[in-house]
Amino acid sequence: MIRHLLYSITTTLLCTLCMAQPETKRVAIANTGCTVEVYCAPGRFDVYDIEDGSTVYADDCETGGVTYGIYCVKLKTPLPGLDAAEDTVITYLDFLKLDYGIVKAKGYDKGHQLKKNPSTRGVYDTWEDADKNKWKVKAWTNGGYICVLYMFSSKDLPEKKAETFLEGLRFPGMK
Repeated sequence: MIRHLLYSITTTLLCTLCMAQPETKRVAIANTGCTVEVYCAPGRFDVYDIEDGSTVYADDCETGGVTYGIYCVKLKTPLPGLDAAEDTVITYLDFLKLDYGIVKAKGYDKGHQLKKNPSTRGVYDTWEDADKNKWKVKAWTNGGYICVLYMFSSKDLPEKKAETFLEGLRFPGMK
């Protein structure tokens, strides 16, 4: 009887822990060498070139009422330094704010490092669009790539999932 009770309690606890841990998957951003930790698998990335000859890889997916998006640019010409790269990241974010109909923004929080890697720079912001969706956005660069990770929903965004996703980018050669 005691053994059965202990088995039941252990099984219940394990199931609860399994359900509490959101399952993520590391996916490649097309053939860029970049990867990202996601909660839903994006399909095939849209690929297109922009005016300066850089290549954009973009896709998104939705799960649990939250849309997760990836916008990654392989720069044709790497930027000369991280300060210039961070300024270019902000230019891309300003463009995306217009493109996504953002009407409110907290303001850029600059100077982040991806996994404490000094050869990376990150910019974070929170937005609200015209439909009252709440957004969390983090854009990363290493000078050769600019990758924007964003998530939005009409409800409050889950903090733990936001942290995992927005910090889940890896540039080529990073662990």
